[in-house]
Amino acid sequence: MKTFMGRGAAVGQYGQIESMQWFPKFITTIVDRTLTAAESGSFIVNTAATEAEIILTLPAIADGPWIFFCLNSADVTLTVTAETADTLITFNNLAADGIAYSTSSEKIGGAFMVCSDGTSAWAVPMGVGGHIQTATVVDA
Repeated sequence: MKTFMGRGAAVGQYGQIESMQWFPKFITTIVDRTLTAAESGSFIVNTAATEAEIILTLPAIADGPWIFFCLNSADVTLTVTAETADTLITFNNLAADGIAYSTSSEKIGGAFMVCSDGTSAWAVPMGVGGHIQTATVVDA
């Protein structure tokens, strides 16, 4: 029988195949950061930033597939930018440079899901608790 990480497939107590469960990684940052495709599946959490803005730069689209969940836990602007300008698909824009939570009093709790299939990249704003936060599309 083939094994994964030295274990055979088995159904766990919650009915999941343990060797196929997703255990997300949490990466905290207080400064600008360039993400890598190897970090795909991670939650990127901005915590206690002292900067006025945190910029998260995505991996190259061609390095996909990849997916990230970018979470803002501080009262600073959180901007997610494409590695190459004019390549990010987001709200009503097929060629954005990035997307940000930058509106005063609408930053904390802001979140984006960003993903690529290797040919395109998307940024999807995720509201918190049914509230609508203003996501600003970044274009040069």
